[in-house]
Amino acid sequence: MSDSTPDPADLSSLPFFAQPSRPAQQPAPGLPNIEHAAARLTRAAQRQAPEATAPPSPPTTATPTPPPAPAVFDTTLDSRSDLPWDEIAIIRDEVSRELAAVFSESMDIDNEQREQMAQDHIVDRVRARVDEQTRRPGEQRWEAPMQNAIRQAVFDQLFRLGRLQPLVDEPGVENIHINGYDDVWISYADGRVEKYGYPIAANDRELEREINMLASRSGEGGRSFTSARPRLHMDLPGGARLAAIAEPVATRPTIVIRIHRLVDVTLDQLVEHGTLTRPAAAFLRAAVIAGVSVVTSGFPGAGKTTLLRALADCIPADEKIVTIEMERELYLHQIKDRHPRVVALEAKPGEGERGADGRLPGEITPEDLVYDTLRLDTQRFIVGEVRGPEIYAMMQAMQSGVGSLSTLHAASADDSIDRMSALMLSRGNNTTPVYAYRMIEQNIKIVVQISKIIDPATGKPRRIVTEIAEILPGEEQNNSRPVASQVFRFDRSTTTLIPADMPSPRLLEDLKFHGFDPSNLGV
Repeated sequence: MSDSTPDPADLSSLPFFAQPSRPAQQPAPGLPNIEHAAARLTRAAQRQAPEATAPPSPPTTATPTPPPAPAVFDTTLDSRSDLPWDEIAIIRDEVSRELAAVFSESMDIDNEQREQMAQDHIVDRVRARVDEQTRRPGEQRWEAPMQNAIRQAVFDQLFRLGRLQPLVDEPGVENIHINGYDDVWISYADGRVEKYGYPIAANDRELEREINMLASRSGEGGRSFTSARPRLHMDLPGGARLAAIAEPVATRPTIVIRIHRLVDVTLDQLVEHGTLTRPAAAFLRAAVIAGVSVVTSGFPGAGKTTLLRALADCIPADEKIVTIEMERELYLHQIKDRHPRVVALEAKPGEGERGADGRLPGEITPEDLVYDTLRLDTQRFIVGEVRGPEIYAMMQAMQSGVGSLSTLHAASADDSIDRMSALMLSRGNNTTPVYAYRMIEQNIKIVVQISKIIDPATGKPRRIVTEIAEILPGEEQNNSRPVASQVFRFDRSTTTLIPADMPSPRLLEDLKFHGFDPSNLGV
């Protein structure tokens, strides 16, 4: 692959792509919002129109020519994507070098001050470009709305997601699929899948370089994206998750960005969205309050993490919560009004050659984090997505905490038992099926299965809880494999949950003590 793109300036001393001190959807202070600037420009033109009108004159047959309408730059995805990116990259590099010189003299500068200083330098650089355009005969000058858009784009490249930011900001986008710099697809919450009409870099090499910069400049120590380390998983500023595979493992840089739209969510809201029924929500709410360990299960994109957040909302506010994740995506620590006592921990992958113990230098595993937090007087453990060795962290958390929560990839509640067993057996350490089954039966009480289906009534995707099952002991002749007894099951005729088998007497008594009405189960 040919690549004539020059390397960008050295940005190592700057906190680029760090979590912005303001939400990504809001304009940074001092940096004019494109839409508001356009509106002000339109209003200014309207105010000036009467002043420009000549004094009354005798009637004439000539029709006066109206003044030309101002060029208004809107904030649509196309408008934010169709920009002079070569010029924007040059301005970004100029600003980075200027800021590097300033920050090297004074490191005692917080993020808000850094952003404000960057805005000032961006304004100066863009103004200098416009002055050059004015002095060159025949060269088109950037109008004020375009200047605002360019300033915002430069700011996004320095402190946010660069050319990906317009895609992340687009309403309704759930996933961004990238297979090379010029092959980008967008999937929306309403089921639409559209190809993005613009490249997100000059070429594949620049795309890999930008993603690597994104990892290294956002406090992601130990994470990089190169041919030597071609796999990357990380959370992004603003509530999104990135998974990437570089060349030569993939034929082209392959990236998926998942955007978490529902961070602050409750079970009642999921009931309103039709994800589950009110009796099922009452059952799960009582289970969480009672300290029952719950696993949310489903395929990728089914809504497991959103459901987990809604379950966590049921945890009493005075209880201390520790979240342990490979890549931070729950963000419970940001919901201070309902979760004032949250410690959000993220594992660290490490870098370099594995030692004699099989670990990478600097690696911190979810198991390490569970061990460390046992002395933090933790009442609730939440272990995020369990895909491999995290299974042991999940089991330790469920043994140590009260009412732990986790997510798992599985096709059904019954399948989740085999999935968890397989993950435990893959670890080795002389683990046997009997031991794995006993750990599952002792530590996990409820599995909630969630799926993404096509609603036959609307023809659109819909996320729905399809099963709520209690994990019960199995029979000895089957290696004591636990069984998943359905408390609620999915009725295909009504596409909703209906009560199935009664929970065990012990579980039902616990739920009744914490406010559950058995009439929700039809008894």
